[in-house]
Amino acid sequence: MKRIGFITTNKAFAQSLAASIKNYPDLGFETFLLLNLDQAALDAEIMKIDVAVVDVIVGASREAHTIMRICEDLRQRLPQCRILMLVPPEYSEGRDTTMIAVKNKIVDDYLFYDASLDYMLTKLLYL
Repeated sequence: MKRIGFITTNKAFAQSLAASIKNYPDLGFETFLLLNLDQAALDAEIMKIDVAVVDVIVGASREAHTIMRICEDLRQRLPQCRILMLVPPEYSEGRDTTMIAVKNKIVDDYLFYDASLDYMLTKLLYL
């Protein structure tokens, strides 16, 4: 069973994704909601997450810095954990941060919000 943690402050979004994934039990995914950004990496470590889906929060640069810190912390705590960033396509700072994170191998891959659920599930299977 692949353990997937959704790291976001958007509870409704994370619950919707987790509920959607439960409609595909053959994929073998177990989902966890990691809604407290201050302890997301610690929670992921305790829950032994295999894939972290990190929501790039639209807003000030403080949030972008927080997201990068979480991803770096995940790399240290769970080196085997794959990290997938979810990025709003219209948020230029988030796109830039994501490209830097991919280039520096802080994250493994990214996905824009406007991608289909099927495409996201394919990425999660691949990771």
